[in-house]
Amino acid sequence: MEKIVKVAQLYDMYGALLNEKQRDVINCYYNEDLSLQEIADNTGRTKQAISDMINRSVDKLFEFEDELSLLKSKTELVGALYDIRELIESSNNKEAIEMLNIVIEKI
Repeated sequence: MEKIVKVAQLYDMYGALLNEKQRDVINCYYNEDLSLQEIADNTGRTKQAISDMINRSVDKLFEFEDELSLLKSKTELVGALYDIRELIESSNNKEAIEMLNIVIEKI
């Protein structure tokens, strides 16, 4: 289950870097929850070809993350923002809390 979530996150981040066929197959398999056979039937390819394409596409997504680390950076930023929000909410200055919450939501 953890890998499925990770692939979905990577797809959201880097999906545009895949070619159209790769995006379509990944979307069908991970987002639409179609089986390999259903995708093969819909595309006129073999089940093995679809499996290979999915594996290569997922490998590509992980390679993009290894090189660019955008998902890691985003996750760290979101974590830092939540930490800031907790510190702000423990403060007594209501006006500062409101202003900082607005800035955090924009980020």
